[in-house]
Amino acid sequence: MTTFFIKKNSDLPKLMVEVLLDGRNLYNRNDFNLTGSTVYFSMIDKTTGIKKILKDVVNVNQVNDSIVLTYQFNKTTIKKTGSYLGEFFIQDSYGNYEILPIKDQINIEVIDSIFDGDSANCCISVDNTVVIPSPSPTSTPTNTPTPHPSITPIPTRTQTQTPTTTQTPSVTPSITPTISNTPTNTNTPSVTNTITPTTTTTPTNTNTPSVTNTQTPTNTQTSTNTPTPTNTKTPTQTPTNTLTPTQTPTLTPTNTPNLDGFNYPDFSSISGLELVGPYVTEELNELVLTSPTVASTGNLYRSTSIRYDRNFSIEWKSYIGGGTGADGYCIQWTTTNNTNGLGGGGIGRITDSSTINSIGFYTLSFNNFQWWKNNVLQSTDSVSVGYWRQVLYFWGDYIHSSQTFNLYFNTINSKPPSPNKQYTSFVFDSTPYYIGFGAATGGSQDYHNILNWNLTFT
Repeated sequence: MTTFFIKKNSDLPKLMVEVLLDGRNLYNRNDFNLTGSTVYFSMIDKTTGIKKILKDVVNVNQVNDSIVLTYQFNKTTIKKTGSYLGEFFIQDSYGNYEILPIKDQINIEVIDSIFDGDSANCCISVDNTVVIPSPSPTSTPTNTPTPHPSITPIPTRTQTQTPTTTQTPSVTPSITPTISNTPTNTNTPSVTNTITPTTTTTPTNTNTPSVTNTQTPTNTQTSTNTPTPTNTKTPTQTPTNTLTPTQTPTLTPTNTPNLDGFNYPDFSSISGLELVGPYVTEELNELVLTSPTVASTGNLYRSTSIRYDRNFSIEWKSYIGGGTGADGYCIQWTTTNNTNGLGGGGIGRITDSSTINSIGFYTLSFNNFQWWKNNVLQSTDSVSVGYWRQVLYFWGDYIHSSQTFNLYFNTINSKPPSPNKQYTSFVFDSTPYYIGFGAATGGSQDYHNILNWNLTFT
């Protein structure tokens, strides 16, 4: 067994393994193209048997004649020390898995510290030889995408800010210089020479000096200079700064339980929910009803019972897989919210006449979906083998006046234009019911996960 050491809360070093491609395993087929397939990595707690990493995508590289798988850990998934078992696998179009053969089983040890002050370095023990990677000056964490990303709820926040700034500078310079030169030359021969100078100065506030010079010699010359400079400078500056900040924060948490419906875009918060059974847990913002453990049963309910004798729409997203394929899960309306349902092929259903409606999605040898009303089977519809064992999207529309429930499902997040199945006489009385999910395994096992869920009354 190969042992791989990594410090908790670290994302380095990367785990790199070589796939065995010899004639002793399933991967010697000529048409097998691993480099064109999606390869996943999972990590199982060796003490509890619960998967710490469900299925993360792995980088696949062709190196000469070898295929090398590279996985980089996420700091958020190794926050706890412990011993884990690592596996690499591929998934076909039906959701079936094949574990990839590698040289040794991978024992992963998440420990507190390897080198003081250096969270990026750790050591790897391969065939009892300790290898210490050289420290890297720059470590860039990489978030490995998952095949079904979760959506973190984002509160709605509204901010309105209206700053208004008005500046009106008005400068009107007006300069009006007026210069009038009127020379008049009159030549009059005369014996008498008379000089009569006259100077008149009239200053005013408008700066209008008037000067008149008059000379009358034998040659009479009358020169009149009238400069009239008028400087009118009227600066008018009217700055008006009007700042009106208006902040209106509106915080609306989407996971707030209420009597008119609910919305869980993921399960980072499980407020308003009841988890029943030792196998039910929240992991990576998903609700795990059963892990790949034989004879396990898990149930999930809303904390509040409400009446459903009115129009409503419901949506959810689920995942089945990771094990050998069994047994399925159901959505149901019950009068209890603290009870585990029937195990194995009972897929967690509350087998009581007070369970007014239940729709089960069966895997393994059943490969169908069934509608039960008051614990009496109403209809069974077949699906292709392994169809439920993948990520699926579901929608349901209930019309109370016609007592009709329209069920839609798809492998992508796109509601079909018409229902995949229509149930009539789908009755709800005035009794308040708890809505919830149940799941179970028998001799075979699988993950049964709910990824999101919402209910709206229309």
